[in-house]
Amino acid sequence: MLNYKKILIKNGNILDIANKKTGVFDVLIDSSRIKKISKNIDDKVALVIDAKDKLVVPGLVDVHVHLRQPGQEYKEDIYTGSRAAATGGFTTVVAEPNTCPPIDTPSRLIQLLKIAKKESIVNYYSKSAITVGLNGYRLVDVENLKFAGARAISDDGHPITGDRLMFNALKKGREYDILVNPHCEESDLYRRRQKEKGKRKSPDTVTNPPYTAEGRFVMRDIELAEKAGARIHISHVSLAQSVNEIAKAKERGVNVTAEATPHHLLLSEEAVKEIGPNAKVNPPLRSEEDVEAVRRGLADGTIDIIASDHAPHSAKEKSLPYNKAPFGLIGLETTLGLVLTYLVRPGILTLQQAIEKMTILPARIFGLDKFGVGSLTPGTKADITVIDMKKKWIVDVNKFFSKARNCPFNGWKLQGKAILTIVGNKIVMKDGKIIENS
Repeated sequence: MLNYKKILIKNGNILDIANKKTGVFDVLIDSSRIKKISKNIDDKVALVIDAKDKLVVPGLVDVHVHLRQPGQEYKEDIYTGSRAAATGGFTTVVAEPNTCPPIDTPSRLIQLLKIAKKESIVNYYSKSAITVGLNGYRLVDVENLKFAGARAISDDGHPITGDRLMFNALKKGREYDILVNPHCEESDLYRRRQKEKGKRKSPDTVTNPPYTAEGRFVMRDIELAEKAGARIHISHVSLAQSVNEIAKAKERGVNVTAEATPHHLLLSEEAVKEIGPNAKVNPPLRSEEDVEAVRRGLADGTIDIIASDHAPHSAKEKSLPYNKAPFGLIGLETTLGLVLTYLVRPGILTLQQAIEKMTILPARIFGLDKFGVGSLTPGTKADITVIDMKKKWIVDVNKFFSKARNCPFNGWKLQGKAILTIVGNKIVMKDGKIIENS
């Protein structure tokens, strides 16, 4: 990383949704904070960066990533994952708690954040589990996990099957003002337990086709959140039914937000036949009608933000037969390019919408805006992404900084790329190269 006391970004096209500031301006960074944004700034001491004809935005925020540390560092770790994030233009990530062991105690979370402080070149935050061991039986110590720094509570891919347990989690979320972030999907653990117990206490039954429970879990969790008066955030929406339930809840004033991923916005179930295990995700890729519904929901604000669900696996794991390969794909290094090329350029989203959904909105939902994340507000930490909207490039997984290669977009032609990532007074990525200590 290159450290400079002062950095002056000249003549960039500023797009700061939070402060409603757009136009050609200079940005002066002093001692890791944004000092001033105005025209014709002159500073003889600062490192000058010419951003003419480039887009200058708040550092991108991804609130759904799996960096696999601790326990599965052979797939990814904080060191490589944070560099993949910086390459993709992200200055802030929020990691899922489904590590080995899971992040379900304050001590584990504190230790993880200490490691991240040393290894990560971007701002690293973490969620904690909802239940001990991600086993779905007993709530974690929500109060002390919030105090330790958890940005949300989530059992990741495991739904909370018991209504009472989920309601109690939501009440704790309200009591300690922490976001509850359920994954309204099915896991093998969930279906196995349903078969073993022969119970029908959740929105799904084992007689239903696999991986069709999302809409019913969304409906149940929203109803419980409404009853508890809690904030709830729905991860990786993939079904038209889910979009409809979220829209209805918002209309009646429920404090619900939601996210969509590039793969659920751009790929349908037909892609699985061509791509194979690298397109195996949970929730799975859906019908063309569902893809269109998720796109509409994103455009009209029913779905608030875009997140990658970066889920790295080893090449050996993803080379297994489809039914044995793990779920997940990587996205930190492709998300921005995919959004600009296939959502902004065709007019599905405006550029302002896309940047908003990747900066200030995720920051607000996860309470990171109070740290200055998601905006270019003078006085806050200078997390900035510079984007070349005209840059054409081809996705090449062999050039990724991530350890993983399980990307269904390999070979896609994209236009629009982050060319500079600044975290505080550190230039961490420039022209696709990670800038290490010098």
